[in-house]
Amino acid sequence: MAIKRPPGLIPLEFLTGADIAAHQQYARTTDDKGRYLPFDAFRHRVSPRENVALAWTLTRRARDAALQRIDYRNQAGDQAGFVLTSALFATCERVDKQATGLALDSLINRLRGAGAALIQLQLDEPITSSQLEGANTTTLVARNMLGSGRAPRTEGEHMIVGNARLMAAIPEWLNEPLTPELIRRMHATGMEGINDAKYQPGEFRTTNDVVIADYDGNVIHQPPAADQLPARLQGICDWVNSSTDYVHPLVKACVLHFMIAHEHPFRDGNGRTSRALFYWFMLKSGYEAFKYISVSSLLHAAPVKYAQSYQYTETDGMDLTYFLEYQTGIVRRALDRLLQHVDGLVTRAANIERFLFESRALSRLTSRQITLLNIMLATSTTAYTAADVSEALGISDNTARKDLRALVREGLAEETAANDQKTVYKIARNLV
Repeated sequence: MAIKRPPGLIPLEFLTGADIAAHQQYARTTDDKGRYLPFDAFRHRVSPRENVALAWTLTRRARDAALQRIDYRNQAGDQAGFVLTSALFATCERVDKQATGLALDSLINRLRGAGAALIQLQLDEPITSSQLEGANTTTLVARNMLGSGRAPRTEGEHMIVGNARLMAAIPEWLNEPLTPELIRRMHATGMEGINDAKYQPGEFRTTNDVVIADYDGNVIHQPPAADQLPARLQGICDWVNSSTDYVHPLVKACVLHFMIAHEHPFRDGNGRTSRALFYWFMLKSGYEAFKYISVSSLLHAAPVKYAQSYQYTETDGMDLTYFLEYQTGIVRRALDRLLQHVDGLVTRAANIERFLFESRALSRLTSRQITLLNIMLATSTTAYTAADVSEALGISDNTARKDLRALVREGLAEETAANDQKTVYKIARNLV
């Protein structure tokens, strides 16, 4: 759906004192509810008795005066900037308190050191980031594929495997500054083997025939010219690497995300690369909880709003506040999901301890069987064979089978036949 673009601003010399006085309540960056509305929504909040263009002129001028400008412009020469709204401040404060390495250690301590219970969350981002770009593979199938190591069979599965490879490689690059070469390597790592003729892994586009269209086929963004990419990407890298003018890391990571998507330096895979760069910068800045936070799972749930957050910025003089408010709102919700997940794991662990105590199963299970139980709880959607457990715990197949059946006898696991060929074991459904 096309958005309503902002009108041109009314020159101040055309306004009378009476005009300004009658619309003075609009001469501020946000509305009375603290919302930084794009014109598409703003116009509906103006009374029919008032002049929409005049109201917008006063709001836009107030925002322009408050903008923190950065060294980045679109092809038309509009200089990007943002307003640090109260919503942005609040989310920055939250990630400072709840997403650092120390905060992650505290979460893992709540799980009594069982950090493996969070491992499954690392699959959410590569899967949903690929689904956001059209990977037609269900989350369950994707999880089973990544967990089993099965080779991908479709283009969608190749997209997910490539994105998982990209996300897993990010820690290797945390000590590097951002360079065009690093951007190329990230793209190549994630896109190789999907469809090399289509993606041209690690190669910047050399033509201008790439456009971004909405769901109705309307062109909503023409990326900058290909011959300008080397200089423009170097400028982005210089801004990201600079420490001259402080910008909060979360804001900087979101702006980097926007910049790469706006430049569209590759023929395909720009969205996945831009989101991977967001994670790279957050982890590089010490926000280690982002190993387990998925922004794409929420973006995938509302792709139209995600696309509109770009449009609002690109059609309103490169005011990044729209994109930042949307993205940091996603981050806030994703962080809530992580904390709720940990709360659920802690509650589940307490319930299982009570079950083990009341059933006196603790006196009947060995320490190795308790370890096996914890592994199965941490990967509750995974089905294990005796061979899987044998390899994981370094024991014989026969011993692994006995341990699994011991958990079945205690009501902690379920035994089923898979494909009429092998027996598999999963954590009991009442424990999940």
